[in-house]
Amino acid sequence: MGHYTKKPVTIEAFRWTGGPEQGEDPVWASDAVRDGVIQFVEAGFMAIQTTEGLVNASPGDWVIRGVEGEIYPCRDSVFQATYAVASAAPDGSGTPAITRGEADAIVEASTAPRVTADAIKAKIASADFFRSGVLTICIIEMVSGFTFVGKSACVSVENYDQAAGERYSYDDAFRQIWAFEAYLLREQLSAATDRVA
Repeated sequence: MGHYTKKPVTIEAFRWTGGPEQGEDPVWASDAVRDGVIQFVEAGFMAIQTTEGLVNASPGDWVIRGVEGEIYPCRDSVFQATYAVASAAPDGSGTPAITRGEADAIVEASTAPRVTADAIKAKIASADFFRSGVLTICIIEMVSGFTFVGKSACVSVENYDQAAGERYSYDDAFRQIWAFEAYLLREQLSAATDRVA
């Protein structure tokens, strides 16, 4: 007997509010109601014919369509602990499922050690910019003396804006610093764990 991790699979699901009048049910759920796989047995209860037999669902439960088309209910607490919002397509292609602002809000709520923009800015000694045609180069020097180089360019000279070029080249260099700082923090956390063990 060993330990196993659930393979990452993409499922379809919707949260049931307690009645058949949702209006936004996916087609597969409507088909399941038509075919008798999902039944509304009484007010506030749904019965789903699963591979293990008839299983009841309550308002607030999730109704899931699995990888082989099977349909089954899942309590909200289990669903929240097991699943995360996926990209638009089951194969992982498409655009991200949440906006950059939503992702930033999730990160801001994190309480574990992490790299922050403010911590990086506190370690920056200076930033210098250079232009060559439509290319802008930013050299960020850290307090330690280490340097990072960022760059930005546009296709046409008519579109060039020096302030925009400086912003983009600075951001390019800043992203590189973030990766180094993340590595450094991970090393520190790993060393602290090794000392405790």
